[in-house]
This record gives sequence, structure tokens and C-alpha cells, in this order.
Amino acid sequence: MMKKQILVSMLLGLTMVAQAGNIDQFKKRKATVYLDKAEMCLEDNRCYPVLIGKTTPKGVFDLNIVKTHHRGYGGDVMKFKEEGNFMFAVHRVWTLKPEERRMERIASSRVKDRIMTNGCINVTNDVYEQLKAYFVLEVV
Repeated sequence: MMKKQILVSMLLGLTMVAQAGNIDQFKKRKATVYLDKAEMCLEDNRCYPVLIGKTTPKGVFDLNIVKTHHRGYGGDVMKFKEEGNFMFAVHRVWTLKPEERRMERIASSRVKDRIMTNGCINVTNDVYEQLKAYFVLEVV
């Protein structure tokens, strides 16, 4: 009976060590935005169209979820860079100005249609929800 308890304890310890290793891997999950294609690719090799701007900064950034009460953002955004008093963020497609046709533009196959933001990266709701499991954003 004692050997069985020791074996179970060892297995539990190994499981905890393995899980801790996975947590570090999890925190390194990276999404990549390709400005020349106006698309975001996740680690599962699936790519999605995004809205970007001419001023969307290139680099590798930490993603941080920030709560917001501003209308049109769904309650939170994913901040990745600040310059002065401007915050660059990944957020759900902002649709409060219907004349901008953002939902139509993000669905366009033409890259030039998807270059229209002030530097933030707009994604569809489903992509935003997937992105919550990512901690690093690379913009190239």
C-alpha cells in the first residue's frame, strides 16, 4: 500500500511540473500581423483578415487586456503599445460610424480596403475571443 501511495505522489508531482511547463509555453503564444497582407495569423496556422492603419507600429509587443467604457469596443481592448497619449490596441471591429463600412471592408479580399484605422488593429468578434489566449503580438 505504501509503494502505491509513493507512486501516486510521484505521478502527481510530475503532472504538476509538466503543467507548470505548459503555463510558460502558454504565455509565449504569439499572434502575428502581416501589414502587407492586412491579416493576422494565429499559432494554429489559421489567418484572418484585419483592419489596420498606415501608422500601425511594427515590432514585438506584449498583449494586455484593458477594460474600457467607451462605446463600440465591447468592454475591453488588447493594448500593445502606447505613444504619448495614444494607445495602440487590438479590438473588435468598431462600427459606430456606419459610413466607414468596417465590417464590409474587413471581409474584402483587397488589402487596400482593409487599411483604414488610426493605427489600431480591428478583428472580428470570433478572432478577438481566440486572441484572448495569446500574450504576444508581432507586427511585421
